[in-house]
Amino acid sequence: MSSNCCNYATNLNSLILKPTDITHSIGYLTGRSHRFIRDAVSAELVKRGYEISSTFIPVLGYMAVNHPKPVVQRELVDMLDFDRHRVSRIVKDIENHGWIRCRANPESKRENLIEMTEAGFELFKVIGQCAYQVIERAFDGCTEEERAITEKTLKKIINNLSES
Repeated sequence: MSSNCCNYATNLNSLILKPTDITHSIGYLTGRSHRFIRDAVSAELVKRGYEISSTFIPVLGYMAVNHPKPVVQRELVDMLDFDRHRVSRIVKDIENHGWIRCRANPESKRENLIEMTEAGFELFKVIGQCAYQVIERAFDGCTEEERAITEKTLKKIINNLSES
């Protein structure tokens, strides 16, 4: 097995992994950082009096980007990559908090249109502030160049894998 700066296997003929191979893999590192960021944003929201599920955040974000235009619930299924039943439960929970409103799509009664309420939009502003603070803390000690390289590399990885 050859070694490189990241301590992971580069020899495809070798199936023997060292424990550090897993913890240095890009999948492990991105997954772990995602969980830490998500949990830190949730903790910041709790400090501000909002106890919400971390699964609400991407839904509210998607809704805010499209605000005030309603979104077809099916779009959330595609965006979240969750099954439609799970998305239905998340939407119902967020609606129960008064942050979104659901109604039947007049063009297709089998679809729901979801729109963000003003309370939801205000909450999203708070989420944005919390996320900004957490991301700044996450990049603490990194140079602007390191941050730019990290973001550029992650975008390339997403682009490369979303094409397949």
